Amino acid sequence: MSVPTTEERQYRIALSLVPRIGITWFKKLVNHFGSAKAVFEAAYQGDPVLPSTIAQRIVKNDSLQKAEELLKSYEEAHIQCITADDAAYPKRLLEIPDNPPIVYYKGTESLNKQRIVSIIGTRQLTPYGKDAIAQFVTQLLPYNPLIVSGLAYGADIWAHKQALVQGLGTVAVLPTSLQEIYPPAHAKIARQLMETGGGVLTEYPVGSGLGAYAFVARNRIVAGLSDATIVIEAKEKSGALITAYYANSYHREVFALPGPISAATSAGCHQLIKRNHAHLFTHIDDLVYLMNWSLYPKRKATMEQALYAPYQLTLSEQTILNQLEKETEPIAVDGLLHATQLPPSQLQASLLSLELQGLLRTLPGKRFALTNRCQR
Repeated sequence: MSVPTTEERQYRIALSLVPRIGITWFKKLVNHFGSAKAVFEAAYQGDPVLPSTIAQRIVKNDSLQKAEELLKSYEEAHIQCITADDAAYPKRLLEIPDNPPIVYYKGTESLNKQRIVSIIGTRQLTPYGKDAIAQFVTQLLPYNPLIVSGLAYGADIWAHKQALVQGLGTVAVLPTSLQEIYPPAHAKIARQLMETGGGVLTEYPVGSGLGAYAFVARNRIVAGLSDATIVIEAKEKSGALITAYYANSYHREVFALPGPISAATSAGCHQLIKRNHAHLFTHIDDLVYLMNWSLYPKRKATMEQALYAPYQLTLSEQTILNQLEKETEPIAVDGLLHATQLPPSQLQASLLSLELQGLLRTLPGKRFALTNRCQR
C-alpha cells in the first residue's frame, strides 16, 4: 500500500480507537475494504459484508473526532504517528505477525538503525547485573547499536541510563501512551530520551490507560524491534522470559547471562540456557560472532550480469539476489517475503537453490546473506 494521506491516517487512528477492534480485526478490515476510510463508509452505508456488531460500534463511537484531536495534539507535541505503510515504520516489526498497525514515536534516533539490541531483565537488579550491563554497553560502543528496553525498574532503566552515559542511542517501549509515562518515576529519563538520547515508542494513543495485558504486548515490541535480545538476570517467572519467548518465536537471537547457581535472580537465565532457548552470554564477542557483525563496512557488491554468468538463475532467484545486495545486514525470511513479494513456497525453493549453488548462506536466526562469491 502507498503512504497514507493525512485523512487516511486520521481514519486509521479512529479505527484503532473503536472498542474491541484489535490488531487482527484492524488488519482484516483494512485489507478487505482497501482503506480505513472505506471501512467507515461501509459501516455508515450498512454494507452487509461488514459484521453488524463492528458496524454498530463504529457508527455509535465518536472515534473520528477523537482521532482528529489526537493528530493535532501530536503535531503540536512533535510526536510521530507512524503507520505500517510509512518509511519510518520499524522494518523489523514488519517481519513479525502481530505487529501494531500504528505506532507513536517521539525521539531523535531512527527506528531502522543498522543494529538494534534489546537489554532486559529483572526489576530486582543486583550489583552483579548492574556491572554486567555497564560492561556490555561499553563493549557495544564500537558497533554503535540502538539499545532498546522497556523503561521498567531494574535492568530496563539501568540499560537506558548506561546507554546515555556512553552516548549510544536508546529507545524505550512503553505499555502506555507517550503522555502517560509508566512508571511515572522514570518520566524524567523518558523526556531525556525523547529530546536528546534516543526516543520513546508505543502502540497506544493518548487516553488508553494501562491494562494488565499491555506489559506482555510491550514485550513483543521490544523483541520484534531487535536483532538480538540479552537477558540480564531473570527470576524463574520473570516477565523478561516472555520477551525472550517472543524473540525466539520471531527467529531472533536470544542471549542470557549466567549467574551463581543459587541466585534466584539468575534462575530464569539458567532455564533459558538449559533449554537451548538462549545462547550463553559472558562477553559481547559472543553476540558479535553469532550475529556476524563486522567493524569494517563491506564494499557494495555490483550485480553485473557477468557475475552470475556461470549460473542458470531463475527470475525469482535473481530477484532475491538483487534484494540481498541492497541489505547491509542479513535479512529474515519474513523480510524477504515483504521485500520481494514472492509466494512463500517459491521463495523457499529459490533460497534452497541459491544456497546449493553457493551464492547464499544461512545465518543464525534463519537470516540470509550473500556469500563471498557474490562480493567484488
